[in-house]
Amino acid sequence: MKYRILGMALALCVAGGTGEILAQGSAAAAEHARKGIAFAKKKDYEKAVEEFGSAIKADPKAVRHYINRGQAYKASSKWAEAAEDFGKVIELEPKNATGYAERGKVRVSLKEFDAAIEDLDKAIEIDEDDVDVYRFRAFAHLSKSDFDKAIEDYTVAIDKKPKDIEPLRRRAYAYTAKGDQEKAREDLEAILKLKPKDEEAAKRLKAMKEPEPGETASPAPAAGAEPAP
Repeated sequence: MKYRILGMALALCVAGGTGEILAQGSAAAAEHARKGIAFAKKKDYEKAVEEFGSAIKADPKAVRHYINRGQAYKASSKWAEAAEDFGKVIELEPKNATGYAERGKVRVSLKEFDAAIEDLDKAIEIDEDDVDVYRFRAFAHLSKSDFDKAIEDYTVAIDKKPKDIEPLRRRAYAYTAKGDQEKAREDLEAILKLKPKDEEAAKRLKAMKEPEPGETASPAPAAGAEPAP
């Protein structure tokens, strides 16, 4: 009986000590995270990464620190490092939609479109209300010349956020590339209703109405390192 009591007492001491260490670690992590966010707001991403890294060391199981550092890496175009941090989020929390969504966006930037689509599919499976995920997945499909799937995703984004002109602009590109000039024209006209002074939409619409001899409407844009879904 004494052995069992001693054993229980020892267990309580260890648990209490561990809890105190975790509390201290969380407090230190929170302070580093606060500093990291302050640096990120100033666009000093190198220092932000350092602070978020210190937060991770102090509290390595907290996914928010990996998300923060991943965002700082992404803002400084360090795509591989960002993908690794968002992958860690997924490892720690397999049902975390943000991890899949952000890694998917990074993979679009890396032009890893198939892998990006897999991640974005998973993000939508977990959280179907994130409009940006549809936009990035649409852009990945557009970059693969899968115009029907791109149009489908841009349509969802438009339905969820009807006053946002960018999905309309990209869907117009997809329709143009597909050869559906009438649908492209409708989207460009819709943009001008929302933003009458949109020069790009006006220029493209004019080109469609008054093409130069031997020319057609502008094709869909090529994917770049900086995605613009």
